[in-house]
Order: sequence, then C-alpha cells, then structure tokens
Amino acid sequence: MGSLADTLDCGRISFEPATPKDAIRKVLDLALDPTKEGTHIHFANAYSVVLAQEDSALASAFSSGMCFPDGKPVVWAMRALHNPSPLTVQQVRGPSFFEDFMRQGVNRGVRHYLLGSTPETLAKLSESLPARIPGVKIVGVSSPPFRVVTDEEWHDELRRIRECGADVVWIGLGTPKQDLIAEKLCGLMPSTYICVGAAFDFSAGNLRHAPKWMQKAGLEWLFRFIQEPKRLWRRYMIGNIVFMVTVGGQWLSSRRRR
Repeated sequence: MGSLADTLDCGRISFEPATPKDAIRKVLDLALDPTKEGTHIHFANAYSVVLAQEDSALASAFSSGMCFPDGKPVVWAMRALHNPSPLTVQQVRGPSFFEDFMRQGVNRGVRHYLLGSTPETLAKLSESLPARIPGVKIVGVSSPPFRVVTDEEWHDELRRIRECGADVVWIGLGTPKQDLIAEKLCGLMPSTYICVGAAFDFSAGNLRHAPKWMQKAGLEWLFRFIQEPKRLWRRYMIGNIVFMVTVGGQWLSSRRRR
C-alpha cells in the first residue's frame, strides 16, 4: 500500500500517520485513480487493536489494507511508542470522515455505494445525505442479511456495485465483520472499500455524537458505553484494560531494544 509516511505500529496494526484532511485527500486520489488495483480502508480504534491481537485473520485484513487511527487512545499510544510529530499523527474519526469525504468528493463527481446497516437506516441516508450535501451521488444501497452471506450472494452484490459505477463502497457492518468482508470483496473485484462501523447510524441520527469536549478528552468510548451499556460493556471494560496491557508491553519491548 502507498503511505502518507512510514506507518506506525500499535499492537499488530500498522497505522497511517495523517491529519483528517490528509486522509481524505489520499483516499480520494486512490478512489479516482484509473489505474488503481483496489484497496480497503479501515478506521481502527483500541478495540480493533485488541481484536487483532487475538485474531490473525483480522490482523491480516488490517495489514493488507490501509488503517487510520480512529480514537484518541490509539493516537496517544502511537505518540508514546514512536515519538512522531503531533501534527502528523492525529485522530481520523470514521463518522466524521464519512460525511467530510462526501463533501470533498462532490466537485470530483465521486459515486458512492452504501453497504450495511438496515433498510430503514439506508432509506434515511438516501434522503438526508443529498439534502445536507447538495450534489452528492448515492448510486446504490444494500443491506446484507445478518446471517452468513454466500459467495454467490457476494458475487451478485458486486455485480450491482459494478453496474451502478460506484467509485467508493462504504461498508457499515461493524468490526471485525466489515474488515474481513472488505478484504474479501477487494480480492474479488478491485475498488475502494471503506469500513466505517457505526457511521451510518450516526449520520442517520440513530446514534448521538459525543460532545466535542469528550471527543477531545478521549472519552467518546464512555459516551458510547452510556448509550449502549449491555452491548458494549465487555468491549470497553475489558477491552480497554487489554489495550493498555498491549501498548505497555510494546513500549517496554521497544525500550529494551534501545
């Protein structure tokens, strides 16, 4: 994969050091490159780092694509581990990237395909995105079944994507499912696949964004946990501890090598 600069490791994931604007510019150029071979983009947070430590297939999916740090704790860990310039390593928040990318892509005629979530959420997005981002081109939407999707069904999905001429396929199926699917689809049909987790729900108004001060303080996870404690308690209560142990072990190992 091409990089904005040398990648920086956090756990088993290699991250692109970038500002949000750099990330949008980079991915826009990739999406519209007529010679592109296809790529898949991921926004990985502390939970992603933890899952990748335990799952080699997921770690492989991240390493074969391009990852941006979605979450302040990952940014802080990268700075502690590698001591880069703070200006070059910033949070690239998936839900913000989703709409900002669409705004930037209007003048370049980018065609978008939304893959994931529910039919109701996709219907909301099909109506609200063009209203909020005049000129945006949503050329197709699809809500895959929640069961295991067969290879034949994925080939049908790719045929629909190809027929509508999408430049970017947004995948909102949650980690790790979306990340493994993006790698799979990219191998079957080269295109630009961008995994954005809950961005569809945020954009459709199903979920509320954390206040800006909580985002800046690295407490967005706490806001999410308060909204969905039953679903997210294990991810954050246990996952955050495992993340700190992982980063601490990596930091000690790097100190010994020095």
